[in-house]
Amino acid sequence: MKIGVQTSGVFEPLGIEKGFETIAEAGFDCVDLNLDALIGLSWEEAREGKPSPFFFDKDKVEAFVRQIREASRKTGVSVGQVHAPFPLHFRGCEKANENSLEYAKICIRICHECGCGKLIIHPLFEGSMRLTPSTAQEEWKDNIAFYSELIPELKKYGVICCLENMWGQDWRTKKIYVGICSDMAETNRYIDTLNKIAGETCFGFCLDIGHLTLLGIDCYEAIQALGSRLVALHIHDNGGITDDHVIPYTGVTIWNRFLRGLAETGYTGTLSFETAESQRKVPSELIPAMLAYTAKIGKYFDSEITKLKNET
Repeated sequence: MKIGVQTSGVFEPLGIEKGFETIAEAGFDCVDLNLDALIGLSWEEAREGKPSPFFFDKDKVEAFVRQIREASRKTGVSVGQVHAPFPLHFRGCEKANENSLEYAKICIRICHECGCGKLIIHPLFEGSMRLTPSTAQEEWKDNIAFYSELIPELKKYGVICCLENMWGQDWRTKKIYVGICSDMAETNRYIDTLNKIAGETCFGFCLDIGHLTLLGIDCYEAIQALGSRLVALHIHDNGGITDDHVIPYTGVTIWNRFLRGLAETGYTGTLSFETAESQRKVPSELIPAMLAYTAKIGKYFDSEITKLKNET
């Protein structure tokens, strides 16, 4: 399998060209391109409907895509998946939501122009409001409507839109709780419903392993439940208390359950690491070493999955 890593935590200190070179030297095949890092707005500004200085500037978008394509060509590191900005929904904020829909469509086009067929867009998440049945129903309607609007663009550019499992936190008590698409039955209902609306496979799922760990959800069971709907991964670890986004084996995730799940379901996608915080914890001079270690774990995962497949 291909081994990938997110660009966030690498591009900021090193730049695009040097970032791609460092990722290539570390041993990665591809990147998860973090467009969420480019929106250029605070949460409050996005909610107020202020337009993104990046996404609504065609020249900036085109220049960025040229840089990515050129660095990818030079290094041989492809764009394996793309991550859209988040959040892309603010309840009752019409202008903000109009902007968000446009951001998502621009991300689809960027995905295509970078030679990538998978775009990860977080589900629209109402946070603690989700604790009541009525708001959960509203959340379902909002998500189906939002993703359905993307279907023409997804078909036009041949991109698969991946939903992701989320977690929430009560801002008063700091209590972590299950968010949208963390229940795999709900997840499957979303994907199957959206693909039925599309009339073809336009939607899949990106399973975030760190989010599962944070919520105490077994990754083996989640992978088994998703089956062929699983087309992308966010691999990272944490201590079960906060969403740390660190390298595997530095937290409490039970990784043999993860590996066995992928082996038994026949997953053939990219092993993509979302471990930006491990790079941010060290001086920029040590980023190459952190990336090389992460890539080595990815290759170990790949070999272990192959062994487990041969056992079955």
